[in-house]
Amino acid sequence: MYCPHCGTPSDDSATLCHVCGKALAPTLVAPNADAAPGASVLAGWWRRVGATFADNLILIIPTLFVASIFEGLGGVYTGAVAGLMLQGFYMVWQISARAGQTVGNRVAATKVVDALTGSRVTMTQALKRWGFVAVYSSFEFTGTKGASVVVTVFALVDVLWPLFDARKQTLHDKFAGTLVVRV
Repeated sequence: MYCPHCGTPSDDSATLCHVCGKALAPTLVAPNADAAPGASVLAGWWRRVGATFADNLILIIPTLFVASIFEGLGGVYTGAVAGLMLQGFYMVWQISARAGQTVGNRVAATKVVDALTGSRVTMTQALKRWGFVAVYSSFEFTGTKGASVVVTVFALVDVLWPLFDARKQTLHDKFAGTLVVRV
């Protein structure tokens, strides 16, 4: 086997190139490149936006419902945390499932895979992926203007990162070791 990135010969059982350190399998190509048979094509930015938009449409009513119930029981903070937890349950459950897709991913014809092997995402990876976003989003709960600015800037950097990244990864993808590919 030869490394698709640097051309170095590698052991057939190796998953990483011993020279450049990049993944040997699966072969991933950019969205506009001609795909070789068996190669996964990285999802472009607009497909990712479409998947996120579809998931947000699906989650808005259940999130507001759960948040309002818990807000009545324990206050605004409790309601916000409950809504965030509902979204986390949905994302982790769907992404770590066999298909590796949320409903939004199905709409956009994408799925989330392990960045090194191209295989199914583990529950831990799905939790890390969602947790990364949840941590910076939870700073909004402080209610301060400074926190809102920090969350907005960090969210924009995270969401726009794939536009400049060779592997089209967001920061939460990099943290969890995942990729989004077309299906």
